[in-house]
Amino acid sequence: MMRLYLLCAGLARLADEMVAVTLVLLALERTGSSALSGLVVAAYTIPSVVSGPLLGAWLDRTAHPVATLAGNQFALAASTLAMALLPSTPALALSAFLAGLALPLTSGGFTSLVPRLTTNLSRSTSDDALLFTAAAIGGPALAGVLAATSGPVTAALVIAALALAGGLCTLWLRVPPHPPGDHPPLFVALRRGLRHLAVTPPLRGTTIASALGYGAAGLLATALPARLTELDGTPHRLGLLLAVLETGCAVGLLALRRRLDRWPPERVVLTALPLYGAALATWPLASTTWALVALVALTGLVDAPILPATISARQRYTPPTLLGQLSTTGASLKIGTYALGAAAGGPLLSTWPPSGVIWLAAAGQVIAATVGAAATTNRKTLRVTP
Repeated sequence: MMRLYLLCAGLARLADEMVAVTLVLLALERTGSSALSGLVVAAYTIPSVVSGPLLGAWLDRTAHPVATLAGNQFALAASTLAMALLPSTPALALSAFLAGLALPLTSGGFTSLVPRLTTNLSRSTSDDALLFTAAAIGGPALAGVLAATSGPVTAALVIAALALAGGLCTLWLRVPPHPPGDHPPLFVALRRGLRHLAVTPPLRGTTIASALGYGAAGLLATALPARLTELDGTPHRLGLLLAVLETGCAVGLLALRRRLDRWPPERVVLTALPLYGAALATWPLASTTWALVALVALTGLVDAPILPATISARQRYTPPTLLGQLSTTGASLKIGTYALGAAAGGPLLSTWPPSGVIWLAAAGQVIAATVGAAATTNRKTLRVTP
């Protein structure tokens, strides 16, 4: 069943990773405005900050999680089809907003099913993390190639097709029912889940650290193209650098996957984040684009354990009846902080050089680990009944 899960989640995440690039290119083609393209991307990412906890709480309670996840993919297919066929900018922004509402289900929602589908949780979690990385490599690359060769409308149609295929595939999943237990009203469950996150030190620290680190990495969305422009006069190799980063991450994860469960997941996250920051700090030292490519590959190796350890922390410290909610909440926080970091990068570049912004992103990883370590300290013992 895990193989079918990986196929379904892979199709869903590949489609999802194509959306942001396609939205930017669609908006630029139709309006020629970088500002409007940024607003459209914001319309896609920001709604998930609010929708994630609510959708996760619903997923924990529903007797039909497969239908919920499949319906999410059908909604994405309909939204991207509207993006392709409705030419006006307001329609594009509205379609992006509707697609973004259910964005956390594509990542955290699918991931919350893993403990119910496998007996080898450690291996399956690393497979799931590798799937994230593969989609992060393939999605933007596929969107870029399709947009360059056939236009962004074609890329949007391919997203719709992948989402439709992912939804149909998901309907074949057979997920064991939730374990028996207390199932309070939806908003009571929502409050319990958020309280559990707040009062469980290792889960709280890991969530805060990963969200802050991801937010600091959002600065690279604008700083890295500017740094490429400094090196060779063109930002066109941005896609190459992102693919190299994710490839390094995949290689590192394959090398470490059998060793990660030797340490508590929160320790892995809090150790890897400063190392990731140290690797980021080397990027401004590159004197050529190809030297930067080598440093980016090294950074990917260091970044490898952060995502699987974050997922493992959610699984280890969250009761099964709250796992969907906590998974989507974590995804929402990361999406939201990344969007804020990306938004802050532009104004910073008006006064700072690209190298300075990259160093700030590197320092942000150390700060994230420090704050996360402080949040992991259990200063007060609380009894929680999820």
